[in-house]
Amino acid sequence: MGKVFKPNDHKVLALNRCLFEYCRLVKHYLRFNLTSKSALHNFYGEAKATFNLPAALIQTARDKAVEILKSFRENAEEDSELRLERISIRFDSRCYSFSKTTNILTPYWLNLKLNHEKRVSLPTIFGEKQKSFIESALRGEWKFTTVELVKRNGEWYAHFVLKKTVTLEDEPQTVVGIDIGEVNLVTAIALTTKKPSKGQFWRGSEIKRARGLYNHIRRKLEEKRLLKKVKTVGNREKRRVDQQLHIIANQVVEYAKQFPKPMIAMEDLNGLRNHMKFSKRLNRRVHSIPYHKLQTYIAYKANLEGIEVRRIKARGTSRTCHECGHVVRKLNGREFKCPACGLIYNRDLNGAINIAKLLKRELGWGSRDTPKLPDEVKCVKL
Repeated sequence: MGKVFKPNDHKVLALNRCLFEYCRLVKHYLRFNLTSKSALHNFYGEAKATFNLPAALIQTARDKAVEILKSFRENAEEDSELRLERISIRFDSRCYSFSKTTNILTPYWLNLKLNHEKRVSLPTIFGEKQKSFIESALRGEWKFTTVELVKRNGEWYAHFVLKKTVTLEDEPQTVVGIDIGEVNLVTAIALTTKKPSKGQFWRGSEIKRARGLYNHIRRKLEEKRLLKKVKTVGNREKRRVDQQLHIIANQVVEYAKQFPKPMIAMEDLNGLRNHMKFSKRLNRRVHSIPYHKLQTYIAYKANLEGIEVRRIKARGTSRTCHECGHVVRKLNGREFKCPACGLIYNRDLNGAINIAKLLKRELGWGSRDTPKLPDEVKCVKL
């Protein structure tokens, strides 16, 4: 992410106008209540005639409307209403360019096409970590894809989306099963041709503590009608949780790297929230954990290390005995007890093994020896 450095009044006015028009267009597409990009594309001519935006921005607005509606349908509670309060402008390679100049103070410049007539050049500054990624992209190690231009508290920020092609191993020797849950945020176990080994838990305690703390603070602020401070607290909470998600994702990838030619298997969580029917308090706790974002962080960090990640469509992995395949109706406690074969196993490790075994079958590894208890299990309280 980079910050637009002191744009003049004319550039700020042009950006504000573009944001207003782009937001109107996204709302226009949302009114059709469609989640098909091809179906929405039928209204392209109408959008082009109505809104003063280039073709590339019209298409990214269409895509963003589809993403917003899909996310709302997946995560919203019953009888809730979709409200679009804030949005970013998505520029793709057709309507932006990025370059480095010899200017000492502001060497990086972002050039944007805002409408049919207006183009602006914006000086952009980066932190040291972000600058290293930008420099590697300028050297051709990464590919510039899209830029999300965000307005926050009167300041403009550019979020660059970079893409890197990595070489993945064709024939993995180890499948690392990843189970995502509420008690243990992440459970990982490696499955080779012999048996599970070195299972590891990440509690996610710091994330849960931060969610609980900031939820309490928000309630108190709302009671006092300090709505501006509620927004500030929310941003602080997001940064804190994101930091912990990155730490856990890095450690999960490091765990996988210790095994020969690993491949990571994770459960596809699309629609997961629709199947959660707990108490109101437990629903709030479960829904407050950003499971999908954690999986995304694990996937891109693993790909950078040359480790392929696959998502497995499966349900009931924690209720299925990994030894005999028997499915129990209900789990009690943190142990899985199989009434068919007598297996007693940690329920999260059992789920992770089942996820890994599903991927093994997809890879054509066939049946193996019956898994036994892992050599060791390690717990991380992050």
